[in-house]
Amino acid sequence: MASPKTVWYFSVLLVFCCSLEKQDCLETPNVTSEESPTDGSQVPSGEKQEVTATLIEKVGEVELDYNIPFEAIHYLKFHVLNLTHPISSVLNVTEMNITTACYPNNTCRCEDQYGWSCDQCLSYGSCDNITDDSCGCIKAIPPYGPFCQPITNLTACPTPSPTPENTLNLQFTMAITFDSNFNDENNAMFKDIDQTIKVIYKRNMQGFISAKLNRLKSGSVIADFTVMTTIVNNVEIAKAKEDIVSTLGEKYNIRFTCLNNTIFGNGQVNEIVVADCKLDEVGQKTAICQENGNFSNLENNCVLKEIETLFLLSQDLVGTDLPGFLERLRNSTFNLQGRIVASPATISTIVNILTNVANVSRSTPINKPLMKNFLETAGVLTSNEAKTSWGDLNKNLTKNESSAFLGTIETISNFLTDDFFDIETQGINLNKTTVNNSVNNLFNLNSSVLIDIPASEASFNSITIITFDSLYNVLPARNSSSRNNIVNTINGKVVLVKVNGTIKNVTFRFDVLDKTLANPQCVFWNFNLFDGLGGWDDKGCELQSDKNDTVTCHCNHLTSFSILMSPFIPLVLRVALDLITYIGVGISMGCLVVCLIIEMLVWKAVTGNNTSYMRHVSIVNIAFSLLIADIWFIIGAAISDNEKKDLPACSTATFFIHFFYLALFFWMLVSGLLLLYRTVMVFSHMSKPAMLAISFSLGYGAPLIIAVLTIAVTAPGKQYIRGKDVVCWLTWKESKALLAFVIPALTIVVINLLILIVVLFKMLRRGVGDVTQPDERNALVVIARCLAILTPFFGTTWGLGVGTMTKPNNLGIHIVFAIFNSLQGLFILVFGTLLDKKIREALTGRSHVSSNRTRTTSAATSSSSGLGFFRIRKRNVFNVSAAPTSSTSGASETFINT
Repeated sequence: MASPKTVWYFSVLLVFCCSLEKQDCLETPNVTSEESPTDGSQVPSGEKQEVTATLIEKVGEVELDYNIPFEAIHYLKFHVLNLTHPISSVLNVTEMNITTACYPNNTCRCEDQYGWSCDQCLSYGSCDNITDDSCGCIKAIPPYGPFCQPITNLTACPTPSPTPENTLNLQFTMAITFDSNFNDENNAMFKDIDQTIKVIYKRNMQGFISAKLNRLKSGSVIADFTVMTTIVNNVEIAKAKEDIVSTLGEKYNIRFTCLNNTIFGNGQVNEIVVADCKLDEVGQKTAICQENGNFSNLENNCVLKEIETLFLLSQDLVGTDLPGFLERLRNSTFNLQGRIVASPATISTIVNILTNVANVSRSTPINKPLMKNFLETAGVLTSNEAKTSWGDLNKNLTKNESSAFLGTIETISNFLTDDFFDIETQGINLNKTTVNNSVNNLFNLNSSVLIDIPASEASFNSITIITFDSLYNVLPARNSSSRNNIVNTINGKVVLVKVNGTIKNVTFRFDVLDKTLANPQCVFWNFNLFDGLGGWDDKGCELQSDKNDTVTCHCNHLTSFSILMSPFIPLVLRVALDLITYIGVGISMGCLVVCLIIEMLVWKAVTGNNTSYMRHVSIVNIAFSLLIADIWFIIGAAISDNEKKDLPACSTATFFIHFFYLALFFWMLVSGLLLLYRTVMVFSHMSKPAMLAISFSLGYGAPLIIAVLTIAVTAPGKQYIRGKDVVCWLTWKESKALLAFVIPALTIVVINLLILIVVLFKMLRRGVGDVTQPDERNALVVIARCLAILTPFFGTTWGLGVGTMTKPNNLGIHIVFAIFNSLQGLFILVFGTLLDKKIREALTGRSHVSSNRTRTTSAATSSSSGLGFFRIRKRNVFNVSAAPTSSTSGASETFINT
C-alpha cells in the first residue's frame, strides 16, 4: 500500500553569479543587483558580482513520501541548483528555499520564515494561532495561489470600524415564567444575564467590541441582546451560544431543541441560525430551528469560489480576454457540474457571468470556438439535474434568472461572425446558414422541430436557429394569463430563430414530448411580461393543427418559440373530480369510523367461537387499514397540491398509502383463507393464538416487506414517486414502481375468487353438514358474502386506479374511479358489518348466546345450507353434543345427511 503523499510547493530565490564584463549579464531582464553602488560609480572590470532575482512564485510542485521528505528535498535542491538561466547561460542558481508543504488532510503549512497573508488566513481558516499579520497554517490548498510569503513582506490585517453589518441582534429563550420586573436593570437576573453575555462573547469573539442585553420578552422569557464586533464569524457565534447555554442553562432552564446539526450546530425553537459555506465556497446558509428538532433551510447563497472568481473577472472583461475566459469557464463548469446544478446560487452567478459575456459580444465578433464554449457552459445549466435548482429560482417572482439566461443566448447569437455555423452540444444545438430566397425554406431540426418559411417571406439571406432539448427545466410554464402556473407544461423543444431581416409568416411543427397532455397553445417567450419577469405569450401565434402527436403553429414574428400543453381533463372538471374525491373519501372515512365503533360495541357478543372471532378480527383490520390509507391519501393530495413541493414528505405519504392499501388487500386474503380453511378442513382445529399470529404476519408483515423493498430499490434513483408533476403515489413511467401495488392486489383478487369457487363447489357437493354450529355457520356466511361482493369491488376500483395512470386522458375512467374509491368505506360498513344478523341482534338487544350446554336434535328438517345467500335446500339430520373438556373447538359433532 502506497504511503500518504505530501505536496511541496516551492518558490526559488535565484542567486546568480556572473562576470560584469559580460554584457548579457547586465541586460538580463528582471535581474537587480543587490550590491551595485548607489552613487553611480562603476564596478571594477573583471570582478564577479552577485545579483538576485525571483523568477516565479510557483515554480512547480512535487509529491514526497512521508518517510523520505529530507532525501527528496535534497534531491530537488541538487537538480534545481544546477539549472541555468533560460536567457543567459552564465547565470546559475546558487540558492533555493522551500516555502509551503500541503498535506493529505487538506492543510498547508509554511516553512520557517514564511507565512500566509491575513486575507488567506481569514478566507480559508487558520489551523494555528493568527498573529497580527499572518498565520503559519491554513485549512485548504489554494487552487491558484499565492502560496506562503516571506514574513517580512506580510502586512498587518486592517481593523475594520464597526458597521451596521457587524451589529448582531441575537436572542435566546428561557423556559421560565415571565415577570415584567425582569426588565428592571437593577434586577438580579437582568444584571446576571447582561454581565454573562459580555463575558462570554468577549471570550469567544476575536473582533468583540461590546455586548448589551436590551430587554427580556415574554414567550417563556426571551433575552434580546446586541453584540458589536469588527468581524462576523459564525463559528465564534456558535461557540458563544453554546457557552451561554453551558453557563446559564441550569440556572434559567435554557435548552437546545435542535442538536448537533453538522452544518448549523445547535439551536432553540424558531431560532434563525447562520452558518458558513464550505471552504471552497463563499456566502452563507440560513436555517430555522423547528419544534421537531430539525433545521429547516431558509436560504442558501453559497457560491463556488471558482465561479465567484470568474464572475469578478467577467465584470472587467474585454474582447481580447474572451477566448481564455470562456475556455476556463467551460472547463470549470464541466469539472464542477455536479455541485453547480445542485446550487441555485451558483447557477444564478453563472447566468450573471454569461450576461457579462453577452454584453462584451456587442463589440467583439463571436467565432465558432467562442460560441461552442459559451453553449457548452449553458448546456450544463439546462440539464435534468438542474431542474430542482431552477424550480427554486423561479419561485422568487422578483428575480428573472431564467428569462435572463435565455436573453443572454439571444443577445450573443446576434453577433456571430461566419455565415455558416453548425454546433452540437449536450442539450443545445446551433445552426446558422444562408437561405435561398427563390424557394420555400424548410428546416428539419433533429426530426423534432420543423420550420417552414415561404419564399415570399425570405427577405433575408441568413438564419440562425438554436434548439434547446430541455429548456423546460429552466423556463417556468407561466403564461400571460397566470403568473403562478399550476396547469400548463412546456411540451415541446424550445427553438430560437433569428434572421438578418424581417419575417411575418413562419410555420413550426413540434413533436410533443408527453403524449398524455392535450390542449396545445402556440407561444413565444415574452421578456416584458409581468414587469420584466418574463413569460409565455400567444400574441401573433395561432394553432393550426394537433394530430399524430404533432402540433403545428403559425406565427407572424420570430423569437423563442415552443408549445404549452395541459392535462387532457379541463380545469373545471378537474376541480369537480377533486371535489367528488375529497367528499367521497370523507364519507368513506366516516363509514369506517362507524364500522369500528360498532365492532367495539358488539365484540363480546359476536366472537363466541374461533371462526367468528377471526372473522371480526379481519373486518376490523380491513376497516382500520383503509381508514389510515385514506388519511394518508388526503395528506398526500395536500402535499401534491401545494405550490412548494416537499419531496421527503411526499415520499413518506406515498410509503404509508402503499403500505396500508396493501394491508387492506392482504387482510381480504386472510378472510378468504379463513373461509377456505373452515370449509375444506372441517375437522382441523387450529388454536386462536396460532391463527392470530398467521393472520397478522400475513396482513401486515407481507405489505411491510413489499413497501420497504419498493422504496429501497426506487428511491435512491429518484424513481419512487411521480416526479414530473410531484404526485404522491408510486411512479409508472420512470421505474414501474406501481407494479409493487398492482401485482399483489390483483393476485389477491384472483386468489379470493378461486376460493369462492372452491367453497361453492364444496357446498354443492356436501351440503350444510360441514358446518358445526349455527354461530359458526353464520360467520362463514358473512365471510363468503363479503368476499363475493368486496373482492370484485376492490379489484374493479383499483383496476380503474391503474387506468387513470396509464390512460390519463380518459375522463370516464377518472369519474368512475372517483366514485368507486368513495364507496369503499360504505361497502365495508354495509356488507362487512350491518348485514351480519348477529351484529344486528346484539345492537337491538336480541342476541341469544348460549355456552357450555348440551343440545340434541333428531329431526328431519328443511333448512338452508351453510351459504344462505346461495339458497341451497337440503334435508339434514344431525347431532351436536357439547364437550367442554376439548382444548380445540369445545364440541364434538356427528353428522347424518339424507
